[in-house]
Amino acid sequence: MKHAIPVIPPASGVLEMHEIRQVLEGIEEKMEAEISAKQRTIDRQEEELRRLQALLEEKTRVIADVEEKLLESMRKSEGNRQLINKLLGDIDRLNQDVEWYRRTYEKRSLIGTIWQKLFRRK
Repeated sequence: MKHAIPVIPPASGVLEMHEIRQVLEGIEEKMEAEISAKQRTIDRQEEELRRLQALLEEKTRVIADVEEKLLESMRKSEGNRQLINKLLGDIDRLNQDVEWYRRTYEKRSLIGTIWQKLFRRK
């Protein structure tokens, strides 16, 4: 037993009423002290539980915000990738056009260019 109350019977072996009452009051005080200590422990644990729940809710909100930002970043990244691919395609087509103009007007003779203009015109 955690809090033992020594009961010493009188020499006659019979406790008188006031002695019994004192023993019972001592037991009651010890029980009340133990109940009070346990209630304080419960109160501390409830407060800790509320604190941890609030912390969990805050972390859940932060995670949701980060996930939303991640999705937005992924969408922007995909859009940027598509734009870059389109621009690379445009650059390639423009390079082909430049090469065609070079082949047509720089490397070909004047007579070949005139002949092409005259006979290939539809």
